[in-house]
Amino acid sequence: METIDKLNNYKEKINTKIKDFFDSEIEISKKKDGKITELIEHIKEFNLRGGKRIRAVLALVSYELFDGKDFNSILDIAVSVELMQSFFLIHDDIIDNDSFRRGGPTFHKIYENSNENLGQRESEGIAIVAGDILESLSKKMILQSCFNEQIKIKILEKFNEIIENTCYGEFLDILSSKQNPNEDDIIKIHEFKTAKYTIEGPLHLGAIAAGADENEMRILSDYAIPLGIAFQIKDDVLGFFGDEEKLGKSAGSDVKEGKKTLLIIKAIENSSQDDKEFINKCLGNKNVTKRDISKLREIVKKSGSLDYSEKLAEKLVSEAKKALEKSNIKKEGKIFLIDIADFMIKRDC
Repeated sequence: METIDKLNNYKEKINTKIKDFFDSEIEISKKKDGKITELIEHIKEFNLRGGKRIRAVLALVSYELFDGKDFNSILDIAVSVELMQSFFLIHDDIIDNDSFRRGGPTFHKIYENSNENLGQRESEGIAIVAGDILESLSKKMILQSCFNEQIKIKILEKFNEIIENTCYGEFLDILSSKQNPNEDDIIKIHEFKTAKYTIEGPLHLGAIAAGADENEMRILSDYAIPLGIAFQIKDDVLGFFGDEEKLGKSAGSDVKEGKKTLLIIKAIENSSQDDKEFINKCLGNKNVTKRDISKLREIVKKSGSLDYSEKLAEKLVSEAKKALEKSNIKKEGKIFLIDIADFMIKRDC
């Protein structure tokens, strides 16, 4: 498939750029302190573990959609999006008390499991600092690009807007675990925490760099928001039913964290009293067993929640595609974005 080949080709270029960037930062750090160098090496390893690089690819594709010509500079912007993603993940793993990410230990666990004789609190403190460093480095990538100053300012403004909206989404998500959110609440969290930074933000960054106008930006939003919400719904389904090895994290982690995903709230709405009580007993229970997770999966299927979530995701993807049909985006660009939408809903990790 041409789109998958393009994804893989871009992914290779993005990974090479990330490696080269951190190699340079490691050399700079050697003039400061050996422990700082070690920290940057851990940050490099964390960033190069894997990931689909969807956000970075979308920034590259959007730039090309609007006839951008400076690939090396937009590659800097694309990598800045990946560094932003990593600092969100490092902080999110502390909030969720997760132990695994992308097939390896979460950043705070790297230090907790090291021979530095650090406790949980100190290790989490270092991870917070590492996330803050990554935010700074992500903006350094933008500033070192060869775009003119006016474009850089617009990119940084959008970049900060993405960070702000994502933090609002994280705030609402944390609150929801102790409240009783309805479907609209969950969708709003998905819009702020996922859609605006996974799909809309990268597309806007690439478009801004290429000089797109407000109408073109609006079309990208009409495509991005429903697709981003669908992406998160699919992510939650995979997080509950997916293959742990492919996911790189425990399939029961959302349950242990007490996350009230669309899957969970719809299952609670449509289950018997006994099943509701079982779901609530498992939510937020750090000692939930594999047998409990297996039973929860059966309850979610029986309630119709899985079917409902998958159909809603498909409906949202359809909305995203329709937004492109009304646009003047060139044909090859439309085909790629449509293929990306299908890829996101059909993926298994």
